[in-house]
Amino acid sequence: MNIEYLLNLLKENNISRYKLCKLIGFSYGSLSDLISGRSAIPRLDTIVKIAEALNLNDHEFAELCGYKNDK
Repeated sequence: MNIEYLLNLLKENNISRYKLCKLIGFSYGSLSDLISGRSAIPRLDTIVKIAEALNLNDHEFAELCGYKNDK
């Protein structure tokens, strides 16, 4: 998962980490571990929940998953 991209999306959308946790049903500690790299790669359903909470389109979802647009 592209953590830097996630943090940029949160900033652009004025969504705090705490609010994202509430939106996706995730504990703040688990999200902090994910962002800091202390936890393993997130499950696909977690990434989907984040994408839905941030209303991402297909290209944004792919970038969140770590794929780059090489146009």
